[in-house]
Parts: sequence; structure tokens; C-alpha cells
Amino acid sequence: LGSFTATFAVVLPSFIIVLSICKVYDKFKNHYLFKGVMTGLKPAAIGLIGAAVYKIGMTVFFPNGFTTTVFTGAPFYISLVLFAVMAFLTFKVKLHPIIIICVSAAVGIAAGYLLQLPV
Repeated sequence: LGSFTATFAVVLPSFIIVLSICKVYDKFKNHYLFKGVMTGLKPAAIGLIGAAVYKIGMTVFFPNGFTTTVFTGAPFYISLVLFAVMAFLTFKVKLHPIIIICVSAAVGIAAGYLLQLPV
């Protein structure tokens, strides 16, 4: 009951905000000022997402700073091969992204247990 309440309390404000924005969007989507604001927000949103990807990527993949030793050893090559396989399944075989995410998670868990790769 506590976890449900906590999850509900975290999700509810965002849900209400998005729902109210949808109502406003339907009402003003053809107004020239609103179109101008939305056009200006697109590059800002892309920049914020890019900055988040950069910061998380640097923390996850290069926790001790960027060195060329990251690109050596078995874990790098295994990750590269798995990335290529998943990209092939996504773009050429047209496998649904949810399936790709689940398969990637299963492979990562299996690799962690079976291969005991260092993190």
C-alpha cells in the first residue's frame, strides 16, 4: 500500500500538468504566437536531452575520465558486437523496440552472472 501511494503521489502531479497542457494545446494549436513558442522550444528541448545524454554517458561509460583504455579488452568488443546485433535487429529485421530492450536486458543480466565481467 505504501509503494502504491508513493508511486501515485509522484505520478499524479505530472499527469495533471500534462493533461492540462493537452487541453490548452488543443485550444491554441493554430494561434500564431503559440506556434512561434513551440517552434522556439524544439531546439531547447533537443539541447536539454543532448546535455542529459552527455552527462549520463560520461558518468556511466567514463567514470574515471576519458582514456583510451576504455576501448581495449573483451568487455568493449562484446558490447560493440551486441550493439551491432541489436541495431541490425532494429533497423533491418524491424523488431519492435520493446523486444530489443527486453532482449538487451536479458543479455546484460546473463553476461553479468555468467561472464562476471567487471563493471
